[in-house]
Amino acid sequence: MRRLSHLLTSALVLAVATAGILAAQQTKIYWGDEVPSGWAGKWSPDLLTVPERTDFTRTMSTLQLHEWIAALKLKTENLHVIQMFTSPLRKVAPAMVLSNPRVTSPQQARSSGKPVVFLMGNIHPPEAEAAEALLMVARDLAAGKHKAILDNLTVMIAPVFNVDGTDTFVTQNGGLGSETPHILGVRENSEGLDLNREGVKLVSVEANGLYRTLNQWDPILFLDGHLMSRVSHGYANTYGTTTVPAAAPGPRTYMEETLFPAVRDAVRSNFGLEVFTHSLATPNTWPPRAWSHDRAAWTVEAKFVVNDFGLRNRFAIITETPGQPTFERRIYAQYAYFIALLQYTSAHAAEMQAVVKKADDDTVAAVLAGAEAGTLTNFLDGEYQSAGKIELLAYRTNEAQYKPGTSLMSTKPGTASGPPEVVPDVDDLTKPVGTRSATVPRYYLLPPDLADIADKLRAHNIRVTTLDKAVRMEGEQFTIDRMYPTRRSGYDMTTLDGTFSPLITKEFPAGSFQVDMAQPMANAAFYYLEPQARDGFVGWGVMDDVLKALGAGERSAVYPVFKGRRIAP
Repeated sequence: MRRLSHLLTSALVLAVATAGILAAQQTKIYWGDEVPSGWAGKWSPDLLTVPERTDFTRTMSTLQLHEWIAALKLKTENLHVIQMFTSPLRKVAPAMVLSNPRVTSPQQARSSGKPVVFLMGNIHPPEAEAAEALLMVARDLAAGKHKAILDNLTVMIAPVFNVDGTDTFVTQNGGLGSETPHILGVRENSEGLDLNREGVKLVSVEANGLYRTLNQWDPILFLDGHLMSRVSHGYANTYGTTTVPAAAPGPRTYMEETLFPAVRDAVRSNFGLEVFTHSLATPNTWPPRAWSHDRAAWTVEAKFVVNDFGLRNRFAIITETPGQPTFERRIYAQYAYFIALLQYTSAHAAEMQAVVKKADDDTVAAVLAGAEAGTLTNFLDGEYQSAGKIELLAYRTNEAQYKPGTSLMSTKPGTASGPPEVVPDVDDLTKPVGTRSATVPRYYLLPPDLADIADKLRAHNIRVTTLDKAVRMEGEQFTIDRMYPTRRSGYDMTTLDGTFSPLITKEFPAGSFQVDMAQPMANAAFYYLEPQARDGFVGWGVMDDVLKALGAGERSAVYPVFKGRRIAP
């Protein structure tokens, strides 16, 4: 009887497994430029997006965005619109706040108990598919088939972040891979800044406006949508998360082990698309042997807004579609991922809130337990190491050519189309590992003349207080032996060589600034203020003027931010 029971159980398991395989085989997968017929639904003319009205040959301007939002407001009671900032060229960047019932302030959102999710597009306007997909998502949430998501979430959608770059129109040359849309904005803002390198330094109007919004609404999840250029992988969309080793590991682990696999399965089963990690394969080799974040320029630095957001103990996602498919296909790929992600977050809202709260609590507890004794450390830098071997979907060839009879750059027929090949045994180089560390203090102390640095910390949502009386602090002081420029990833960075002193006691007068590290933003404060962090305030030149005034670069100088262990008698 026991053997019969075992055989029946084995047969049942086999039957269930076989049914799962058959179900997966029956799912229609769309490759290349394919999209399902009628995937966006039927809408009144005033709610059609610019691509839908132009056979996917054009993308929106900021004026058309405002007109579209005004039309959507006439169709729903669940929409509120905020102005994140007014750009240097006097253009307003709107964010739609969607919730049921409607909320009009961060206080109302917090009182609802529902988590806030923030979705953003057009940080790089030539990568417009996420922006257009976000309008479709807003339309579905407000007046379509996905309204139920708003029962569990407050969803904030900022389709166009770089408003000035969006309205600086150029005729595109196909350099991103596809010939459509024919007219696009430019990558930088009106001051020539790449807004996706602003995560630490926060020098632009746009970045400061975004961060004010994030500070006020405190979303548990932030997503930024992008486009790659021509690629050899076979995925409709790719995704990644924060890889700064100094960030709290809990949210990242949850995403890698739980959220990403579930959303990937949902995109496949519900939308017929294959999606995978935001990386690129080894170039000019077949078969590819490595799948690397570094190849996709996704470094372990906090300069990217998504990477920086992870230092807040929150969930952060970047999506990047391949460049060569049609504009419609790229929009569909972003839309599919956004909807699957929102459905997952809606179904697991309480679970995700608990992960974020634990990360906050653990950060504070670690500081209280180890900072005063000097036993708590965190990472200044890192690198990607192997996460194991994977199977990869890839194309052998992906060749650009002019579309016959036109001057539009397209893809050579027969390349990067149809089902890709399955490449086994590829090294997955996406695991961030810390390589250098430093002790985490109980306090950081800044002299009164560093008010600008204190304000920069506050702009990052770090709690900074001003001493109302003198304080004697025991701690460590960093002596700068050498200050020099380093060129990295296209940017001039500042590097300091030097050493920390043994414990000393130093007095700070009234008016000095104090960062109590027993706060959820401790990981961010550490990364920004440490003199040898890979791309903190020192690295991005935020401290250059201060350091040069102290003589750094010409002679030995004392770094003006003190690492306090304990208040001295």
